[in-house]
Amino acid sequence: METLGFIAVALVALVSTAVGVRLLLMSRRTREFPEFALGLSLAGITGIGFPIVLLTELRQTIGPLLTFAADFIGSFAVALGFAGFYVFTWRVFRPGSRWAGALTLLGSGAALLATAMTVWLAVGVESNEEKFQLVYHWEILLFTSAVVGFLWSAIEAFHYHAMLRRRLALGLADAIVTNRVFIWGLMGSSAGAALLIMTALRLLDVNYMSAPVALFTAAGCGLAASGFLYLAFMPPAAYLRWLDRRAPAPDEASPPRG
Repeated sequence: METLGFIAVALVALVSTAVGVRLLLMSRRTREFPEFALGLSLAGITGIGFPIVLLTELRQTIGPLLTFAADFIGSFAVALGFAGFYVFTWRVFRPGSRWAGALTLLGSGAALLATAMTVWLAVGVESNEEKFQLVYHWEILLFTSAVVGFLWSAIEAFHYHAMLRRRLALGLADAIVTNRVFIWGLMGSSAGAALLIMTALRLLDVNYMSAPVALFTAAGCGLAASGFLYLAFMPPAAYLRWLDRRAPAPDEASPPRG
Protein backbone atom coordinates (compact mmCIF):
# COMPACT_ATOMS: atom_id res chain seq x y z
CA MET A 1 0.00 0.00 0.00
CA GLU A 2 2.82 2.42 0.82
CA THR A 3 4.41 1.73 -2.57
CA LEU A 4 1.11 2.45 -4.34
CA GLY A 5 0.71 5.68 -2.40
CA PHE A 6 4.22 6.88 -3.25
CA ILE A 7 3.74 5.96 -6.93
CA ALA A 8 0.52 7.98 -6.98
CA VAL A 9 2.21 10.98 -5.36
CA ALA A 10 5.07 10.76 -7.86
CA LEU A 11 2.63 10.56 -10.77
CA VAL A 12 0.67 13.56 -9.52
CA ALA A 13 3.92 15.53 -9.14
CA LEU A 14 5.02 14.59 -12.67
CA VAL A 15 1.73 15.44 -14.39
CA SER A 16 1.10 18.59 -12.35
CA THR A 17 4.59 19.89 -13.02
CA ALA A 18 4.32 19.17 -16.75
CA VAL A 19 0.96 20.95 -16.99
CA GLY A 20 2.17 23.79 -14.76
CA VAL A 21 5.27 24.40 -16.88
CA ARG A 22 3.17 24.28 -20.04
CA LEU A 23 0.79 26.90 -18.64
CA LEU A 24 3.68 29.11 -17.53
CA LEU A 25 5.15 28.97 -21.02
CA MET A 26 1.73 29.74 -22.46
CA SER A 27 1.37 32.74 -20.16
CA ARG A 28 4.60 34.17 -21.57
CA ARG A 29 3.01 34.19 -25.02
CA THR A 30 -0.51 35.24 -24.08
CA ARG A 31 0.42 37.64 -21.25
CA GLU A 32 -2.68 36.35 -19.45
CA PHE A 33 -2.61 36.20 -15.64
CA PRO A 34 -4.93 33.17 -15.07
CA GLU A 35 -2.57 30.85 -16.98
CA PHE A 36 0.35 32.17 -14.95
CA ALA A 37 -1.48 31.75 -11.62
CA LEU A 38 -2.60 28.20 -12.37
CA GLY A 39 0.75 27.16 -13.81
CA LEU A 40 2.55 28.48 -10.73
CA SER A 41 -0.02 26.79 -8.51
CA LEU A 42 0.27 23.34 -10.08
CA ALA A 43 4.05 23.43 -10.21
CA GLY A 44 4.31 24.84 -6.70
CA ILE A 45 2.04 22.42 -4.87
CA THR A 46 3.06 19.01 -6.18
CA GLY A 47 6.08 19.69 -8.36
CA ILE A 48 8.12 21.72 -5.85
CA GLY A 49 6.44 22.07 -2.48
CA PHE A 50 5.20 18.65 -1.41
CA PRO A 51 8.33 16.69 -2.48
CA ILE A 52 10.49 19.15 -0.50
CA VAL A 53 8.19 18.95 2.54
CA LEU A 54 8.63 15.17 2.52
CA LEU A 55 12.31 15.73 3.33
CA THR A 56 11.31 17.00 6.78
CA GLU A 57 10.35 13.45 7.67
CA LEU A 58 14.12 12.80 7.66
CA ARG A 59 14.82 15.56 10.22
CA GLN A 60 16.86 13.27 12.44
CA THR A 61 19.07 12.41 9.46
CA ILE A 62 19.50 15.72 7.62
CA GLY A 63 19.83 17.90 10.72
CA PRO A 64 17.97 20.99 11.99
CA LEU A 65 19.25 23.53 9.44
CA LEU A 66 18.31 21.51 6.35
CA THR A 67 15.04 20.52 8.02
CA PHE A 68 14.11 24.17 8.54
CA ALA A 69 15.10 25.05 4.95
CA ALA A 70 13.02 22.19 3.54
CA ASP A 71 10.06 23.07 5.76
CA PHE A 72 10.22 26.77 4.87
CA ILE A 73 10.68 26.40 1.11
CA GLY A 74 8.37 23.43 0.65
CA SER A 75 5.57 24.67 2.88
CA PHE A 76 5.44 28.15 1.36
CA ALA A 77 5.58 26.71 -2.16
CA VAL A 78 2.47 24.68 -1.31
CA ALA A 79 0.74 27.65 0.36
CA LEU A 80 1.44 29.94 -2.59
CA GLY A 81 0.11 27.18 -4.83
CA PHE A 82 -3.14 27.12 -2.87
CA ALA A 83 -3.33 30.90 -3.15
CA GLY A 84 -2.74 30.70 -6.90
CA PHE A 85 -5.61 28.26 -7.21
CA TYR A 86 -7.94 30.74 -5.51
CA VAL A 87 -6.74 33.53 -7.81
CA PHE A 88 -7.26 31.39 -10.92
CA THR A 89 -10.83 30.50 -9.94
CA TRP A 90 -11.65 34.11 -9.13
CA ARG A 91 -10.18 35.57 -12.34
CA VAL A 92 -11.65 32.92 -14.65
CA PHE A 93 -15.13 32.33 -13.24
CA ARG A 94 -15.95 35.44 -11.14
CA PRO A 95 -13.67 38.28 -12.31
CA GLY A 96 -16.12 41.04 -11.44
CA SER A 97 -17.42 39.63 -8.18
CA ARG A 98 -16.56 41.31 -4.89
CA TRP A 99 -17.45 38.28 -2.80
CA ALA A 100 -15.18 36.08 -4.95
CA GLY A 101 -12.35 38.56 -4.48
CA ALA A 102 -12.97 38.59 -0.73
CA LEU A 103 -13.04 34.78 -0.62
CA THR A 104 -9.76 34.66 -2.55
CA LEU A 105 -8.15 37.09 -0.11
CA LEU A 106 -9.51 35.22 2.92
CA GLY A 107 -8.62 31.73 1.68
CA SER A 108 -5.15 32.73 0.50
CA GLY A 109 -4.46 34.65 3.69
CA ALA A 110 -5.55 31.70 5.83
CA ALA A 111 -3.24 29.34 3.92
CA LEU A 112 -0.25 31.67 4.22
CA LEU A 113 -0.87 32.44 7.91
CA ALA A 114 -1.29 28.76 8.79
CA THR A 115 1.89 27.92 6.88
CA ALA A 116 3.89 30.63 8.63
CA MET A 117 2.76 29.36 12.03
CA THR A 118 3.49 25.70 11.26
CA VAL A 119 7.00 26.57 10.07
CA TRP A 120 7.61 28.80 13.11
CA LEU A 121 6.38 26.24 15.64
CA ALA A 122 8.45 23.48 14.04
CA VAL A 123 11.77 25.31 14.44
CA GLY A 124 14.11 23.21 16.56
CA VAL A 125 11.64 20.33 16.96
CA GLU A 126 13.56 17.08 16.91
CA SER A 127 10.82 14.52 16.29
CA ASN A 128 8.03 14.28 13.74
CA GLU A 129 5.60 13.19 16.44
CA GLU A 130 6.24 16.35 18.46
CA LYS A 131 5.79 18.56 15.39
CA PHE A 132 2.59 16.71 14.50
CA GLN A 133 1.08 17.69 17.85
CA LEU A 134 2.39 21.28 17.91
CA VAL A 135 0.96 22.32 14.55
CA TYR A 136 -2.40 20.55 14.96
CA HIS A 137 -4.75 23.56 14.77
CA TRP A 138 -2.74 25.40 12.12
CA GLU A 139 -2.62 22.40 9.80
CA ILE A 140 -6.38 22.04 10.10
CA LEU A 141 -6.72 25.68 9.03
CA LEU A 142 -4.33 25.09 6.12
CA PHE A 143 -6.17 21.98 4.92
CA THR A 144 -9.56 23.63 5.31
CA SER A 145 -8.50 26.61 3.21
CA ALA A 146 -7.21 24.24 0.52
CA VAL A 147 -10.42 22.16 0.55
CA VAL A 148 -12.55 25.29 0.12
CA GLY A 149 -10.35 26.48 -2.76
CA PHE A 150 -10.48 23.23 -4.73
CA LEU A 151 -14.18 22.59 -4.16
CA TRP A 152 -15.06 26.19 -5.01
CA SER A 153 -13.25 25.80 -8.33
CA ALA A 154 -15.09 22.53 -8.98
CA ILE A 155 -18.50 24.08 -8.25
CA GLU A 156 -17.78 27.03 -10.54
CA ALA A 157 -16.61 24.70 -13.31
CA PHE A 158 -19.71 22.49 -13.10
CA HIS A 159 -21.95 25.56 -13.08
CA TYR A 160 -20.24 26.98 -16.16
CA HIS A 161 -20.31 23.57 -17.84
CA ALA A 162 -24.10 23.44 -17.46
CA MET A 163 -24.38 26.76 -19.31
CA LEU A 164 -21.99 25.59 -22.03
CA ARG A 165 -23.99 22.40 -22.56
CA ARG A 166 -27.09 24.43 -23.30
CA ARG A 167 -25.13 26.56 -25.75
CA LEU A 168 -23.57 23.45 -27.31
CA ALA A 169 -27.04 22.10 -28.05
CA LEU A 170 -27.69 25.29 -30.04
CA GLY A 171 -24.36 25.16 -31.83
CA LEU A 172 -23.05 28.16 -29.88
CA ALA A 173 -20.25 26.45 -27.95
CA ASP A 174 -17.26 24.26 -28.71
CA ALA A 175 -17.45 20.60 -27.68
CA ILE A 176 -13.79 20.43 -26.63
CA VAL A 177 -13.99 23.55 -24.46
CA THR A 178 -17.24 22.32 -22.90
CA ASN A 179 -15.64 18.99 -22.01
CA ARG A 180 -12.48 20.65 -20.73
CA VAL A 181 -14.48 22.72 -18.24
CA PHE A 182 -16.24 19.57 -17.02
CA ILE A 183 -12.93 17.71 -16.66
CA TRP A 184 -11.55 20.63 -14.67
CA GLY A 185 -14.51 20.30 -12.30
CA LEU A 186 -13.71 16.62 -11.84
CA MET A 187 -10.08 17.46 -11.12
CA GLY A 188 -11.07 19.99 -8.46
CA SER A 189 -13.48 17.49 -6.93
CA SER A 190 -10.81 14.77 -6.77
CA ALA A 191 -8.20 17.04 -5.20
CA GLY A 192 -10.78 18.52 -2.81
CA ALA A 193 -11.93 15.05 -1.76
CA ALA A 194 -8.36 13.96 -1.02
CA LEU A 195 -7.72 17.04 1.11
CA LEU A 196 -11.08 16.68 2.84
CA ILE A 197 -10.17 13.14 3.91
CA MET A 198 -6.76 14.33 5.08
CA THR A 199 -8.47 17.06 7.10
CA ALA A 200 -10.74 14.47 8.71
CA LEU A 201 -7.72 12.31 9.55
CA ARG A 202 -6.01 15.34 11.10
CA LEU A 203 -9.08 16.04 13.22
CA LEU A 204 -8.91 12.42 14.42
CA ASP A 205 -5.20 12.91 15.23
CA VAL A 206 -4.11 10.35 12.62
CA ASN A 207 -0.74 10.98 10.96
CA TYR A 208 -1.58 11.54 7.29
CA MET A 209 2.09 11.15 6.31
CA SER A 210 2.21 7.48 7.23
CA ALA A 211 -1.33 6.15 7.84
CA PRO A 212 -2.38 3.48 5.28
CA VAL A 213 -5.79 5.13 4.78
CA ALA A 214 -4.07 8.42 3.88
CA LEU A 215 -1.77 6.65 1.43
CA PHE A 216 -4.75 4.86 -0.11
CA THR A 217 -6.51 8.21 -0.48
CA ALA A 218 -3.43 9.69 -2.13
CA ALA A 219 -3.31 6.74 -4.52
CA GLY A 220 -6.97 6.84 -5.54
CA CYS A 221 -7.64 10.56 -5.65
CA GLY A 222 -4.15 11.35 -6.87
CA LEU A 223 -4.39 9.03 -9.85
CA ALA A 224 -7.84 10.41 -10.69
CA ALA A 225 -6.65 14.01 -10.45
CA SER A 226 -3.64 13.22 -12.65
CA GLY A 227 -5.86 11.67 -15.29
CA PHE A 228 -8.22 14.64 -15.29
CA LEU A 229 -5.33 17.12 -15.50
CA TYR A 230 -3.91 15.20 -18.44
CA LEU A 231 -7.21 15.17 -20.31
CA ALA A 232 -7.91 18.83 -19.57
CA PHE A 233 -4.57 20.28 -20.65
CA MET A 234 -2.69 17.60 -22.61
CA PRO A 235 -5.47 15.56 -24.28
CA PRO A 236 -4.38 12.91 -26.82
CA ALA A 237 -5.56 13.29 -30.41
CA ALA A 238 -7.76 10.19 -30.16
CA TYR A 239 -9.66 11.73 -27.24
CA LEU A 240 -10.22 14.98 -29.17
CA ARG A 241 -11.49 13.03 -32.20
CA TRP A 242 -13.90 11.15 -29.92
CA LEU A 243 -15.25 14.45 -28.59
CA ASP A 244 -15.72 15.76 -32.12
CA ARG A 245 -17.71 12.66 -33.07
CA ARG A 246 -19.97 13.10 -30.05
CA ALA A 247 -20.62 16.80 -30.74
CA PRO A 248 -24.07 17.66 -32.19
CA ALA A 249 -24.12 18.00 -35.97
CA PRO A 250 -24.89 21.50 -37.29
CA ASP A 251 -28.42 20.52 -38.34
CA GLU A 252 -29.06 18.84 -34.99
CA ALA A 253 -27.74 21.83 -33.08
CA SER A 254 -29.85 24.40 -34.91
CA PRO A 255 -32.91 25.61 -32.99
CA PRO A 256 -36.29 24.59 -34.46
CA ARG A 257 -37.93 27.09 -36.73
CA GLY A 258 -41.51 28.10 -36.13
